[in-house]
Amino acid sequence: MPRAASPSLILAVLASALLAPFAAAALEPAAAKPDAAASAGGVGATARAVSAGIVAGIRQGAQQDRNAKPAQIACVRALADDAVAAPAQQVIEASLDAQDRAYLETFYASPLGVKYQAAMLSNADPDKAFSAEEWTQAQAAMASPAYQKLRAATVSSNPLAAQKIGGTLNPLLGACFKDADGQGGEAKGG
Repeated sequence: MPRAASPSLILAVLASALLAPFAAAALEPAAAKPDAAASAGGVGATARAVSAGIVAGIRQGAQQDRNAKPAQIACVRALADDAVAAPAQQVIEASLDAQDRAYLETFYASPLGVKYQAAMLSNADPDKAFSAEEWTQAQAAMASPAYQKLRAATVSSNPLAAQKIGGTLNPLLGACFKDADGQGGEAKGG
C-alpha cells in the first residue's frame, strides 16, 4: 500500500515554498509598460516571478523528500510556473502601494529581471551569469524597500498570502499527494 506524504511534510514544503518566492523559473518577456497587465486585470511580471519561485520551491522540496513517490514528484514537476500567479497578483495589489508595485514590475519586466529569474532557477554563479554592473543592479533591486515589502507580503505567515496563495496551492498539492484511498493530503493554507 503506497504511503501518502505526511501532513507535516506537505506543510513544510508549502511553507518553505512560500518563504522563497525568488528562487524562480525563467519568465517569458513581460509587457513593456510596468503594471500594465496588472491594471488591466491580468497578472504582472512580479506576480509571475513570485509564482515561479513558489512552484520551484515546491518542486525542490518534493524532489528532496525521501518519502515522495515518483508519481508524486512527477505531479509536482508538472505544476505550471504560473500556478499561483493570479492569487499572488491579488496579494501584491492588496499589500503594496502603486509606487512599490511599479518599481518591482519595472525590474521583473526588464531584460535584467528576466535574466535574474533565470539565474536564480538554475542556481547560476552570479559572477558568471552577470556583468558586474548587472549584478550590482540586481542586488540593489533585491535590497530595495519594495522588494522587502514583497517578501513580507508573500510569505505563508501573512494571513492574506496563506488564504489566497495557499488556497490555490492546497488543492494542487492535495491532488499530487493523494493517499492510497485516493484522498488528498492534509495540506492546509498558512
